[in-house]
Formats: sequence, structure tokens, C-alpha cells
Amino acid sequence: MKVKNVSGSSRFPKPTGFDSWLDYWEYHSKKNAYFCSASGCFRKDLVGAHVQKANSTDNKWYIVPLCSGCNQRTDTFDVSAELIPVPSNL
Repeated sequence: MKVKNVSGSSRFPKPTGFDSWLDYWEYHSKKNAYFCSASGCFRKDLVGAHVQKANSTDNKWYIVPLCSGCNQRTDTFDVSAELIPVPSNL
């Protein structure tokens, strides 16, 4: 799935009841994140990154595990992990 990072999303607090956005992703995907989900990246310094689907009419925000470096990318890139929708109450 091609995605792009959402600029300025760090202003949104993590959802109530979760330690982090990564914790939120792991809970809802029922998976543990071990590596960055960006294609070709295997770093382990993970965050729950806010992304949007690239080249899509879907403007929703999603969470996906990315390393801190890939979370700063400004291009579009492929991810292998499931996209978990951000709660609509943000």
C-alpha cells in the first residue's frame, strides 16, 4: 500500500487507554510491531505514524508502525503493515 506521512499530526494526543499510537496499532491489528513497515527498512526505533493513502480519494488518517526516520519522509512510499484507522473523534 502506498502511503504518505501526515504533516503536523504530532499535535494529536494518543487515544485514551493506550500508552502510545504504536500501542493503539498493536491492539487493533492484533500484531506486534518489530520492524519499520516501510518497504526495505528494518529499523526497530518504532512509532505509530499517522499516514494517508497516497493517490487515493480516501482522505482518512491511519496508523502504521514506522521508524523515526521513515516517519519524517515527505515522499510517498510502500508499507507492508495493516493500516489502522485513526479514531474519528480527533
